[in-house]
Amino acid sequence: QKLADLLRYSSTKSGDKMVSLKEYVDNMKEAQESIYYITGESRAAVEDSPFLEALKKRGYEVLFMVEPIDEYAVQQLKEYDGKKLVSATKEGLNLPQTDEEKKQ
Repeated sequence: QKLADLLRYSSTKSGDKMVSLKEYVDNMKEAQESIYYITGESRAAVEDSPFLEALKKRGYEVLFMVEPIDEYAVQQLKEYDGKKLVSATKEGLNLPQTDEEKKQ
């Protein structure tokens, strides 16, 4: 947990800044239950991933984990502040419906 507080990542909402897991959790949407991330070789490689669309549509921030150690770190960490870390590329990603989707 102590080391987790030191971790910093770029994200879909951070621009040029990097955010901590604590900042991410503080900025989470009310209905959001998980911390979402995507792993890849570089920010450029993950930024335009089609996997991000459903999360962006809901206004969820997604962390970009692009360092080789990140994948190992997330396997060890699994959750932060009671929130599970969930890969945006996970098959069968369960997301709460948006208001638009509920109307359909």
